[in-house]
Amino acid sequence: MFTAWIDESQSNARLDPGTYMLSAAIIEDSAVDVARAAMRTLLLPGQRKVHWRDEGRHELIVTTIAGLDVEHLVAVRCAPEAAARPERQRRLCLDRLLPELVALGVTSAILESRGRKDDQRDIDALNFIRRRRLIDGDLRIDHVGGPADPLLWIPDACCGAVTQYRCGNSTHFDQLRPTLTFIDVDG
Repeated sequence: MFTAWIDESQSNARLDPGTYMLSAAIIEDSAVDVARAAMRTLLLPGQRKVHWRDEGRHELIVTTIAGLDVEHLVAVRCAPEAAARPERQRRLCLDRLLPELVALGVTSAILESRGRKDDQRDIDALNFIRRRRLIDGDLRIDHVGGPADPLLWIPDACCGAVTQYRCGNSTHFDQLRPTLTFIDVDG
């Protein structure tokens, strides 16, 4: 059985305008403890979580992640028009990402919490996908705070590496490329 940890990011507004992504780190349940322990080693004293945007240790973070048994699935939507609100972008990415996760055998998805109201929107999105019969399996989603689960730091870093790649720097992305699959999201 597999679990996916999911985080979001908007790309660089100047170099890659209107781009939104959801990254899923897919880990076999038997490998979760090893991956979680490895990610915890990245915490600095006094640090609550590892967050790509706040870090100067991108090489160490990506090297640690690349050494884990993790598959990455990244849903990317590019909509530079002004009407592309982040919440709509997220909904469209979830519409594509969640069925793909189920097809890969994922039974549980952990998303970084954005607050009660926004977390409920994710649950509503899953229920809407079910009503449209885009998901055959029993996928459960839960929300936790970023500091609570080090495995949420993996999709955060993956989003950071993808953003760098989309903006012309493939250094960190190249290390994740062998285990990364993109989903282009239209709509």
